[in-house]
Amino acid sequence: MSLMATIYGRRAYSLHLSGSRLANARRFDEASARYEKALAYYEKALSEGLANPRVMLAYAVLLLKEAQYDKAQDLMLQVENNKKTTREERRQLRINYAICQWKRGRLDNAIQLMEEVARNFKNSTVYGSLGYMLVEKARETGDFERAEAFNREAYEYDEEDAVTLDNLGQLYLAKGEREKARKYFLQAHKQKPTQVDTLYYLGKMAHEDGRHDEAREYLEEALDNNYTALCTTTREQAEALLKEAEREEGKDGDL
Repeated sequence: MSLMATIYGRRAYSLHLSGSRLANARRFDEASARYEKALAYYEKALSEGLANPRVMLAYAVLLLKEAQYDKAQDLMLQVENNKKTTREERRQLRINYAICQWKRGRLDNAIQLMEEVARNFKNSTVYGSLGYMLVEKARETGDFERAEAFNREAYEYDEEDAVTLDNLGQLYLAKGEREKARKYFLQAHKQKPTQVDTLYYLGKMAHEDGRHDEAREYLEEALDNNYTALCTTTREQAEALLKEAEREEGKDGDL
């Protein structure tokens, strides 16, 4: 690996971390600017022969968040073939690769890959990602048994994890068990008030129940927060639902 690849890689990684800290502080415009610079430096490093697996994996994650799935996949395959990739890095690679397959619309393949990881290793990322994939699969098939069992296991692993709580909320909402769903969404919101997927579903449920002012508040909060391609809902969904809630809220005011 060339000296310039090392220099550019370090600069990219530093900008990436700085962007993440800014995003956590809800300074989203500044975070976006740092990410944009990081992507440019990652690309320069790659053109100079970047071969550091840790830096390449970080680049792949940022590409996933930016919805550049094909490029992320190509990069991860390079890491897979890199003899310097450690055992821990290969494990993280498999997790990220499964997430990439999910976002590319290959849900069955993503579940299979993530379950292979889960047989020997589980952490919050595995529980959260596979838990959601199984919920999505259950929506397709109508069979929720597998998804419920795994997400209950995830809850036992960490009952305060906001992603797991949101997964349970989405699971029970899809099953039509609205009170259970709302309970878990509220718990998820308590743990992570900025989690946009949870805010969206709380807004959706409030809107469906006729509490349009409450729906508006949740959805406005969601839109004030950060969306990435790895969210399970989109900014466009929240904007469309907010318009519906505001329209219905206006009708209520005319009564």
